[in-house]
Amino acid sequence: MQKQIITLIFSTITISLLGFLVQQNGSYTQTILKTKSDKVVVVGTVYDTDKNNRTLPGSTIKSTDTTFLTSTDKNGKYHIELSPGKHILRATYIGYQLNSTKTIDLVQGDSIILDFVLKDAKQHTTN
Repeated sequence: MQKQIITLIFSTITISLLGFLVQQNGSYTQTILKTKSDKVVVVGTVYDTDKNNRTLPGSTIKSTDTTFLTSTDKNGKYHIELSPGKHILRATYIGYQLNSTKTIDLVQGDSIILDFVLKDAKQHTTN
């Protein structure tokens, strides 16, 4: 089994590293494991960076290239099966900034752990 770990962290700028990109504020960690499946299984957890990494149940994870989406469970964990190919995955939660990967080339037999950290939107209004 081959294992590859890539971690990206940033504040208000966009950083590109090894072909991966995170937009907005936040971070994600990606681990790739090889399997014999014809689908690519992506699992992970969505965390709240401003609350000591507590999880965000009910967050939405979506592949922007398809209609596939899923929500995190009560523990902030998600599971989505995608076809091999190029995908952009986005994590969203009400009141938090969108966190998105750059195009990831998913290879048949990959099983990926992709954790997202979302940052509070901190919207200010004036009266």
